[in-house]
Amino acid sequence: MSSQIDAVRLSDADIQARLAEAVRLYAERVEENGAIAAFPVEAPVTATEVMITVTAMLKAVNLQVFELGMWQSWAGNR
Repeated sequence: MSSQIDAVRLSDADIQARLAEAVRLYAERVEENGAIAAFPVEAPVTATEVMITVTAMLKAVNLQVFELGMWQSWAGNR
């Protein structure tokens, strides 16, 4: 496991719960205070890691990339 969270491997359910909570917290913060960087400079993620995760997130909420692009243009690219 490449992260520094624990030496113990997290279950799929644990990862899903942490991701869901992070998404809710991030969206709430952006809605309250405006845009913030998604990741800290000292903890970079790769483009591949982002694409894998974003693809799964879009699929989970039944959104297409086109819909994301439309929302971004309406919302002013938050």
